[in-house]
Amino acid sequence: MKTLLRSSFAVAGAVAVTALAGCSAVRPSALTVNGTEISRSSVDDELQAIADNPGLKEQISSSDGTIKSSGSTIWLTQIAQQPVVDRAVQRRHITVTAADRRAGQAQAENFFGPQVFAEFPQWFRDRADARFSRQQALLRATGTAPSDADVRAAYTTAIAQLRQQCPSGRFVSHILVPSQQLAAGLAAQVRAGTSFETLASQQSTDRNSAIDGGALGCIDGQQFDPQFQQAASTLPLNQVSAPVQTQFGWHVILVRDTIPFELLEGPLRQRLEQQSPAARRRLDALVARADVDVDPRYGRWVVRGGRGSVVPPRGAPRQPTATTTTTPEPVP
Repeated sequence: MKTLLRSSFAVAGAVAVTALAGCSAVRPSALTVNGTEISRSSVDDELQAIADNPGLKEQISSSDGTIKSSGSTIWLTQIAQQPVVDRAVQRRHITVTAADRRAGQAQAENFFGPQVFAEFPQWFRDRADARFSRQQALLRATGTAPSDADVRAAYTTAIAQLRQQCPSGRFVSHILVPSQQLAAGLAAQVRAGTSFETLASQQSTDRNSAIDGGALGCIDGQQFDPQFQQAASTLPLNQVSAPVQTQFGWHVILVRDTIPFELLEGPLRQRLEQQSPAARRRLDALVARADVDVDPRYGRWVVRGGRGSVVPPRGAPRQPTATTTTTPEPVP
């Protein structure tokens, strides 16, 4: 489960750039982390983007509208820990994978809430996605490998969630090819025992679904070509279809009442690695040991309970009470 402290974070956007105007000559950096300087302009741009986000304006208006609003320190802590993450990623020669990027994007969306995050300018979303992706890569690389039993248990939970979200119980996959003859040949191979997922990944011209073994997800609520919809709605479960023609080409369709373990095993295993408490504790320890200097106008660096964070400047207004929203862990 992820906890989204949206209202408390919302005050992070309460920033008046004019409050900092004329002071840039005093200190050129907003933060310095292990010798890495983070410029005022970079930090101010991000805080201004938060202040300008339409989804946060109502909550921001309840604050005093200045950089001293204590919610700003939530995002400043994220900024401060990033040089620590980047140095660890570089020293360990960790490669950020496509799965890390997907996990990072999901983390960024959950941090703000998906609708609020979508309203940020593209440069802000790209920057946040990249930061969280590198964090996810580090957690994956330093996490404790989950046991097979852990992965199986996570699969059982994921399938239960998916079935709750799919009243029809029909999960559709397809292989798209340019000719009826090729589609008929692939269908025959599946009937003879060849893996549908393997053929989809190798042969389907729909590359978006091919990387997931042809899986399109639950049929409920999706808009398909009428011929495809008819076949997917009436095809007996676990039976491969005859070739179905649509405007896109020829389809081989398979409908199941579940998603095979093999399709979810990799994403689930990686998610469990990234959620490793040991990996998170190691990252917290690295951040706590970092040499962090914060411009007093932005706050102070404090280490409590083994965790480092930026806290509001002395005399800053009290942070509004947080509204905590919990959402189910997204299924890979």
